[in-house]
Amino acid sequence: MGDSMKITEDLAQTKEVVRAQFQVPDNLGFVFREFQVRFQDGWADALLCYFDGMSDVNVINRDILRSLLTGTVAESGSREDAVFEKITALGPLSRLYTFEEAFELVSFGNCIFFVDGCSCVFAADVKNWRGRSVGPPTQEASLSGPQEAFNEIIMTNMALVRKILKTPDLIGEHIPVGSVSKTPCALMYLKNVTNPELVDEVRRRLKGIDTSYIFSTGDVEMMIEDNTYFPMTHTLKTERPDRAAAMLAEGKVVVIVQGSPFALVLPSTAADLIEASEDNYVRVPEANFMRLVRLLGMALSLLLPGLFVALMLYHHEVIPTDLLLAIEASREKVPFPLVAELLLMELSFELIKEASVRVPSPVGSTLGIIGGLILGQAAVEANIVSPILIIIVSITGLGTFATPSAAFSRSLSLSRFFFILFGALAGILGIVCALFLTGAALCASETFSVPFLSPIAPKNGDSVWGSLLVKPIWKKELRPRSLRTQEPRRQPHISRTWKKEE
Repeated sequence: MGDSMKITEDLAQTKEVVRAQFQVPDNLGFVFREFQVRFQDGWADALLCYFDGMSDVNVINRDILRSLLTGTVAESGSREDAVFEKITALGPLSRLYTFEEAFELVSFGNCIFFVDGCSCVFAADVKNWRGRSVGPPTQEASLSGPQEAFNEIIMTNMALVRKILKTPDLIGEHIPVGSVSKTPCALMYLKNVTNPELVDEVRRRLKGIDTSYIFSTGDVEMMIEDNTYFPMTHTLKTERPDRAAAMLAEGKVVVIVQGSPFALVLPSTAADLIEASEDNYVRVPEANFMRLVRLLGMALSLLLPGLFVALMLYHHEVIPTDLLLAIEASREKVPFPLVAELLLMELSFELIKEASVRVPSPVGSTLGIIGGLILGQAAVEANIVSPILIIIVSITGLGTFATPSAAFSRSLSLSRFFFILFGALAGILGIVCALFLTGAALCASETFSVPFLSPIAPKNGDSVWGSLLVKPIWKKELRPRSLRTQEPRRQPHISRTWKKEE
């Protein structure tokens, strides 16, 4: 007997369907409660079902069961209408007519109950998921900005965004993903701002996910991104509601998935990935200085090891003589070739980084000290690596940690080995070839029909420097042209009206 069949008035048949679907009584936590409802013409059998721990038991006992067990249900019309009118005043109540809809709701934390003689099921929204409260951000910490981060409850996350924007134009569409899990997914956008074609495309990809289970934002990201195997991430994941709200105001789309404390921002460009939350909460000179330091760190993270290998193997004349002699003297007793030595140190650094993430927080700092100081010093004294290489890898690691996006940081770490290989093969020429190939691939890549390097390549009329540096908020008059928003202008040309009065 399939769960998509229609519900009949025969409660005995309904009980058999429910027992078979939820393996009653072996299914721990599933409440299968039988009782009777009193009508004017007599008593009728009824069945109440919910999952303990997902539904609010107090609301069920106080509002639903007490109302049905005490008093008489007045039958002014049909029995179905009479039950609905008696309960609907106590909370959100709906009527469903197929078992598939009923089972989907009860698996999501709702309470359902059947009454003999009614060809429908009554579903009450009494969800009571136990989850952590709203806490401070961990990966995108900010000294000056709000200290709120998303949690794993989708309705809480949507409320955090709505609390910031506070406009009826903010739409949150419910799109379940996963044919079995039916994971709730919210597609959020500003109705009169966001390009309708972008919304349609994101909606089409979300509805086009044909898999049994979806557990997190990462699953959705891999299902809807343009190129899964491209080493550089093209999607921004944020844990900050204020950043998600700012992206929505730009005309972008935000996707929130139940069970994940991160929101997807679509489409995302390179300018979005190098932006830190702190940039919006400090004065412009400070923000631009931090942005330049950040860009320098990312460049060092990507290029420094490859440049060091290229110079040491092919271009000795570029290095000052005294420095070259000092480097060669420090490497005199090292038994490994330079490339093998560098790869060994890079892999050790990645191993320490992964281990510090996996161990408990109180041990993480201790692990960093052991890995960075004691292990590095021991490796130098044992003549396994040279001191200069410890410096190179340390500077590279600092540049990696200066990257504001964790996904972008991992992309830089992966691409770094590509530049080391080309530098070892052809020196500076190899580094230039690697830069050319990487730049060409990035210029050719798109995310939801928006060029990834926009407005740098191709130029579309927006300021290139405006995408690399931070502008004062009163100069952010227009939204990005690449998004083709319905309302291109964010604010008037003169937003500081007190200047006009002066």
